[in-house]
Amino acid sequence: GTWSSPMTCATGHHLVAFRLRVEPPRGLWDDTAANNLDVTCSDSQVLEGVGGLAGTWGNWSAPCPRGQGVCGLRTRLEPPQNRGDDTGLNDLHLFCCP
Repeated sequence: GTWSSPMTCATGHHLVAFRLRVEPPRGLWDDTAANNLDVTCSDSQVLEGVGGLAGTWGNWSAPCPRGQGVCGLRTRLEPPQNRGDDTGLNDLHLFCCP
């Protein structure tokens, strides 16, 4: 794939929540898994991802507590399937810090 242009929260604000668009397993068809990401900034601005349209949006994550922002992340990746269908990114957790 290709990298999209960077998006940032307004000066003085930080990322506090996200939602992920994920396509469920398709059986014999090509699986894509995570396809898009939207994030919310501490000023309530939503930065909309420019990823794919396949799948459905999950719920918004719980926002970071007031005065905190995202300071780390953990991803769930499917290991290489060798002769099977690889999906790559399947889930995301964000961590909040003061």
